[in-house]
Amino acid sequence: MAALIEYLPKDSPVHRLNALTKFFWALFTLGFGLLFNDYRYLLALLASVLLVAALARVLQNLLPVISGLTVFAAMLFLIQTLFYNQGQVLFYLIPGVDWVPVTFQGLLSGLAMAARMMTIILSFLVFLATTRTQDIVLTLVEKFKIPYDYAFMFLTALRFIPSFLNEVKMVSAAQQARGHAIEGINPFKKIKSYAPVMIPLVLLSINKAENIAMAMETKGYCGGHRTSLRETKMKHADYLLTAALILLLVSSAAARAAGYGAT
Repeated sequence: MAALIEYLPKDSPVHRLNALTKFFWALFTLGFGLLFNDYRYLLALLASVLLVAALARVLQNLLPVISGLTVFAAMLFLIQTLFYNQGQVLFYLIPGVDWVPVTFQGLLSGLAMAARMMTIILSFLVFLATTRTQDIVLTLVEKFKIPYDYAFMFLTALRFIPSFLNEVKMVSAAQQARGHAIEGINPFKKIKSYAPVMIPLVLLSINKAENIAMAMETKGYCGGHRTSLRETKMKHADYLLTAALILLLVSSAAARAAGYGAT
């Protein structure tokens, strides 16, 4: 997961696209996924996201996350199946007293929700894995007119998530090497056992924040007019793809209003 939050440098057509184009693609995936409820539409959208990941040559890096998301998708599918009581009943989990009915519509609804969750999360992970964080900040500041301070906070938080996760593993391993047990079944004892891990993490975070503040002061943060080393420019492929995404999203909304893609 930590590796996917970071930018993965590859030589692919997706990497060469402008950050704004890839951001529109992620938003299109979000909008399309929320518009339709039919599992066939959502599975097709999920297949398209995996195709984009393969075209960007980051699909292999996505495999660990896909396996983790599959577990959550299975839980979401199970919950939706058990609590959706409309439609034809296929069987009962407790047949003797006809409790907990499993319906055909519940199965389809659970499959649709699981596919929607995986599609939306994977699309934004592909966006982060194929786009430099500097380009994301420039897009937020120049195109969406977000104040630079907020964009800088977003960039800083995004860049330090992988290092924070690595520090969690490092501190946990160090405490376990000293004989501290973290594993267990009791959730209350497990939460309590993480206290010796959280205290060093808090101290490390405070120390890192002080170092960042000192580095910002020495480099003249907010000291005058700001310039960028790299400028993000839209190319012909970016304009064509963005226009196609907008047209496809409008067509999808019209199709949904006409009754297509509903369960």
